[in-house]
Amino acid sequence: MQTRKLTDLKATNPYLRMGTDVSDLEKSIKTVGLIAPLVISQDNIILAGARRYQALLNLGYTEAAVTVIERGPLERELVSIDENLVRKDLSKMEIESHLRRARAIYMELNPVVVTPKTEDAPEAEVLPAEGFLNMVSEKTGLSPKQIHEAIKRDEMSSPIVKEARKNGELSLSQTNEIVKLSQKDQLHAIEHAKELPVRDLKKFVKIANKEGVEKAMQATPAEPFSREYLEINAGLKKLLKKFKQLELEGIETSDFPEETQMLLNELQIAAGGGRDYKENTRLAAKPRDYVV
Repeated sequence: MQTRKLTDLKATNPYLRMGTDVSDLEKSIKTVGLIAPLVISQDNIILAGARRYQALLNLGYTEAAVTVIERGPLERELVSIDENLVRKDLSKMEIESHLRRARAIYMELNPVVVTPKTEDAPEAEVLPAEGFLNMVSEKTGLSPKQIHEAIKRDEMSSPIVKEARKNGELSLSQTNEIVKLSQKDQLHAIEHAKELPVRDLKKFVKIANKEGVEKAMQATPAEPFSREYLEINAGLKKLLKKFKQLELEGIETSDFPEETQMLLNELQIAAGGGRDYKENTRLAAKPRDYVV
């Protein structure tokens, strides 16, 4: 453990997430101090701990405890990626991109590993990819299958598919299907794919891979608002399930907060039924006859 002046540290690492809200971290540092040191390279580049660095600056600190990594550029990059992977605010696309790059680094740094022979198991080779999946699974809580699929999705997605995902025009399930096409076909099919529900998109991809994208488009015409209908259907199913759970607890809609009741009433009106919430409130406020 060493100490460095904050003015000597360099926040030039592209993996650092600067400019985020660190108010909670500032409160923690005020209360218990800096628990985890910043991780830096030998030339004072911050590898991990950007938010801690930012909070310390905001609080007026002039120096901080650091751990210096005396390794090559690939190991330093891997440290930065590891730091990001355990964060909770990364998008799915950022996670996928980080995992793909981390695997490439890991496999370059780690040749085939031979596990020693034991009484219970013979000598065996562990491939770098397998070792990477197990390591990341332990750190992130993702299963090896999820990690493998995330990396594969990032590798197979064309730039236009990534852009559509970023803009919220493609769901994860839709992406999993369209990436089964070549990147050239993804470009040709993207606008059509955006409008297809997953079940139709599966059919589209199957036909496109056999007979071409044009034939697939003809076989799977996009119905107006079909995606929106499916999203509403999925949302209503979740809502109904929640209502049933609350009903078992003896909770009725009249027990909900006023804001929630207003939203439910707006949903009824949008669906073509129900009174205006103000009218419901007026009727509820009328004197009632009670039996004593």
